[in-house]
Amino acid sequence: MTQDLLENLPDFELTRLEGIQSIFTLINLIPDPAIIYQRAKDEIVTANNPLFLLTNLGENDFIGQPIKTLLPNLTETDPIIGHGKKALLRHKKQPLMPVNVRIFNLTKSAEILLIVLKPQELTQFIRHRSSEGPEIIEGLLSIIEYVSGQEGNTNLAQILQKSRMILKADIACIYKSDNTHPHLRMDLCDGDQLDIPFPKFIPNEDFFSNQYPMLWTPDRPANDALQKTAENHDIKFLVIAPLGNESSKSGVFIAAGKDLNYDQNTLPLTRLIASYLTGLMDSQITLARSRNLARRIKQVVHIQNEIISNLEEGTIILSPDLTIAEMNPAAEAILGYANREALRQHIDSILIGSESLGSAFSSAQEGIPTLTGGDLTLHHRDGKSFPAKVMVTPVLSKGQLLSIIVLIRDLSQQEQHQAANKQLEQRAILGEVTAIFAHEVRNPINAIMLSLQVLEDNLADDDQNIKWIQNMRDECNKLMYLMESVLSFAKPLEYKMSAVDMDFLISRILERWHPRLVRLNIGSYYESGVDNPIVEGDFRALEQVFTNIISNAVNAMSEKGGSLGIKITQPDHKEDQNFYQITLTDTGHGIPDEIKAHMFKPFVTGSQHGTGLGLAITQRIVNAHKGRIEVDSFAGGTIFKIFLVKMKGFNNR
Repeated sequence: MTQDLLENLPDFELTRLEGIQSIFTLINLIPDPAIIYQRAKDEIVTANNPLFLLTNLGENDFIGQPIKTLLPNLTETDPIIGHGKKALLRHKKQPLMPVNVRIFNLTKSAEILLIVLKPQELTQFIRHRSSEGPEIIEGLLSIIEYVSGQEGNTNLAQILQKSRMILKADIACIYKSDNTHPHLRMDLCDGDQLDIPFPKFIPNEDFFSNQYPMLWTPDRPANDALQKTAENHDIKFLVIAPLGNESSKSGVFIAAGKDLNYDQNTLPLTRLIASYLTGLMDSQITLARSRNLARRIKQVVHIQNEIISNLEEGTIILSPDLTIAEMNPAAEAILGYANREALRQHIDSILIGSESLGSAFSSAQEGIPTLTGGDLTLHHRDGKSFPAKVMVTPVLSKGQLLSIIVLIRDLSQQEQHQAANKQLEQRAILGEVTAIFAHEVRNPINAIMLSLQVLEDNLADDDQNIKWIQNMRDECNKLMYLMESVLSFAKPLEYKMSAVDMDFLISRILERWHPRLVRLNIGSYYESGVDNPIVEGDFRALEQVFTNIISNAVNAMSEKGGSLGIKITQPDHKEDQNFYQITLTDTGHGIPDEIKAHMFKPFVTGSQHGTGLGLAITQRIVNAHKGRIEVDSFAGGTIFKIFLVKMKGFNNR
């Protein structure tokens, strides 16, 4: 046919320019994408319109550039060897497209070639991807299901794993913004990080400028840290999608693979996954903020409740309709109503006074606080009345009434405190006067006893008046003992604290009392269940404590005899582990109930010969030693328990 054409057109001649223009015209008539390629210079000369339309590329993107700029994996351009091969065609926005390559000579030297590209039939490819459709849908459904019952990074990690499977990627990662660092930090990653070591930090500006997901392939230049990592590790595709909205970016989602597993669905799927991750991360941030806010609110409410509960004033919180929402323990004690009883009751049914408080509550509803007092009397649940002050305060927010707080102060307690303070002042004055009196009385008593001694010395041994002199001397001794006790109680001594061996102290006291105990038919028993019971105290003062208690026990058993027992042990309760417990028991007649309640007060005694100061002094000494004393008495016996602080630094077992 070519021979016939040449014979039939003997006068057909074209200049070089006309020939080139004719070639350009003819190439545009080819329906398939085509290019003219100069093989010697490895330069694309021109392309037809179908190629520009198919690839969405412009002339500046590949004209005058090497063939791999357009066909990155084309390995052979020889018209014989390369004809009929398959290759991938570059697209401006989409992934590389599979095409069949046909190569034709335009010159005898095969230096100028016409390369026609035939897009591969998509039937097989579509059939393959359609078979993956259900798998992709199942993957997307599983991502949605992970929201239920999961929290934090566990949820994101599972979604990231499914996302990598959907995108057919070898690795998928999430980078998050860090307010304390000018970079994005890798937060989660699914896949082999050792095989594809993406950087831990990437600059914000490299990625937050992109509004939409982008696909990088090896035929494109590597412009940032992620693309350079992909280029250096033989990555075939890398998708990058920003997380967040246009005004606020929170991170970046990436996925990469070493196989050509991407297609036209890769970017839409990436965008869908990124959008879902953004929503999930925003939800988690909102949930975390809500939990923090709820935690802070609970703390504030707890502190508020603690403050209200520990107020000495009775506090009642009312709703705007004057029904009770809360009462603190002080209000319960003042009015006699439990909080659960008063809840949702109208305030008029609980707070009953000698005068109506309605005007105060009406003012509070209008936002005006009110303080009532003076002659106001409130009534307890049992009918008893007491003087009180009541403050009614509204709680407003932006002019709206939220609640009303009622503060109640029981003035009868204040009057009791004032009376008690006055009594203490009077006792203090009386104590000073008594001490002065006792000190001054001792001198006349000493003079009387000296006079009695002179009289006795001037009388004969058989004079009947000697017995009266002896009786007067005994009474003077009692007065002296009473004065010494009064002085000891009124002006207690300063104690010299040191290590006191209680085993030695009690053994010494019992040895001193032994003759009298035998004479009165009183048996004694002493046991120390503790090795080395050393306490911190003043030896003489502690000696007086146990002497006073033993003396009272002996007096209680002096008529019929009995048994006295003393035992040193560790305390019965764990909260008393810093003390030693010394227990004293007797089998006397016991302490009457009317005296037991006041037995540690001065001048309270059940003995005809006692002063009533022994136990008061005993308790004062024990308190000064940071200990305590307990007593339990019944018909037929009395038990004293004294707790003294262990001395630090000794092996107390």
